[in-house]
Amino acid sequence: MKSLTARWALALWMGFCALALPVQAQAQSAAPAAFPAKPLRLIVSYPPGGTADLLSRAIGDGLSKSLGQTVVIENRPGANGNVGADIVAKAPADGHTLVMTAPGPLAVNESLYPSLPFDPKTAFAPITRVAIAPLVLVVSKDLPVNSLRELIAYVKSHPSKATYASQGNASSGHLAMELLKARTGMEAVHTPYKGSAPALNDVLAGHVLMMFDNTTSSLPHVRSGALKAIAVAELKRLSVAPEIPTVAEQGVEGFEATPWFGLVTTAGTPPAVVQKLNASIREVMQGPALRARFAQMAVEITGDSPSEFATYIDTESRKWKDVVRRSGAKAD
Repeated sequence: MKSLTARWALALWMGFCALALPVQAQAQSAAPAAFPAKPLRLIVSYPPGGTADLLSRAIGDGLSKSLGQTVVIENRPGANGNVGADIVAKAPADGHTLVMTAPGPLAVNESLYPSLPFDPKTAFAPITRVAIAPLVLVVSKDLPVNSLRELIAYVKSHPSKATYASQGNASSGHLAMELLKARTGMEAVHTPYKGSAPALNDVLAGHVLMMFDNTTSSLPHVRSGALKAIAVAELKRLSVAPEIPTVAEQGVEGFEATPWFGLVTTAGTPPAVVQKLNASIREVMQGPALRARFAQMAVEITGDSPSEFATYIDTESRKWKDVVRRSGAKAD
């Protein structure tokens, strides 16, 4: 009798489990439909008014409409993006806290700083790369060169004049030039500035020989004739300036030094939530008005899958680690 009772209890328990499993699976598959359950925080790792900030606000507006929740923008600059990234690294892994970041926190800072408050390889769940802001190599209009080969030859024959400006130590312009030096054997002394404007002013005045600058600030001077554009640091020519050749097509095969912006959330966020964010953000980014607005700034809207973005970050990290090691670059 006891044996029958035990078998009956076991049968009841197994039946309950069989009924419960489909309900549990259904609840798990339905979880993304409940996201977002509250307003989203979009941390911007840089000050108001810059490209990262403008991208965040444009995407945040569209995202709040598509997801039905407010997107709160918070500017948290500092330590080359580390301050803002750390907020997201330590946030709950529910997809409600995102950060708009440039390469620094994800692919460069690990090589520049003696330590970071987070592990860039494990602290984040990549969502999508949002945009690129191409660099162009510019020189003064009075410099007697018109191509990359001529510039390299000039630098090698005038070593006392071989200087280059950048937006600051470990900036995109600094690392791009160090990569070019490593690939071509060219030598030039680095002169760091506090931002693009003062650096560009000294190139315009001929006080410094050259610099990699963002297209937004440099192209107007190129079109006015005050600067010469030698090359763009992309694998293909820019749609906003198709007349400027790439570094790669002028003999430095595969050269690319692209400042980019991307969105990540906290590691451990459910994959379905990450996919929902990816789909919603990419839909917003396809808006004609948004794309046209940033095209005027020479910023190209991109967009990729979480796995593609993760692979891209890994590739960038390995590339810039080698550049930093060779150059001895340090963050301010």
